[in-house]
Amino acid sequence: MTATTKQQAAEMINNLPDNANWDDVVKTLIKQRKLSFGMSDAELLAEGELSDAEVSAIVSRLETSRNLQDDMRSTQSYKPGNATTLGMIAGVIAIVFAFVMPPISWLGAVLAVVAGGVGLSRREEKAWIPLLMAFISVFAYFVVLGSMG
Repeated sequence: MTATTKQQAAEMINNLPDNANWDDVVKTLIKQRKLSFGMSDAELLAEGELSDAEVSAIVSRLETSRNLQDDMRSTQSYKPGNATTLGMIAGVIAIVFAFVMPPISWLGAVLAVVAGGVGLSRREEKAWIPLLMAFISVFAYFVVLGSMG
């Protein structure tokens, strides 16, 4: 008769030392591939139990990834509506309109520079991006102007 998941989990926990903590439980689950979060394809496909070194490497990767800065895709730290976001929107408008309607591009570039400057003064992440976008829009405008004249 095959043991149920509950029985397997109880057996794993019963085999741990009395002073085991939650980390030990997680490492045991990883070692026996009952928990695969953070595992590479090679680790998932390997035969038998994982070694203690392999489990430590997986746990280390998980702990390291928890300490990495979140990028703009993460809602934990990215706050839409801040100066940097406004600057990025203005920068996109400035770049797009540099080829179609330069006066709108100039307004977008100015707004991107101001918002980027405010973002830099507030030490917001990625506040340099609106400044770069404003530069690109002005550069694009001069390229279009140069090709016409």
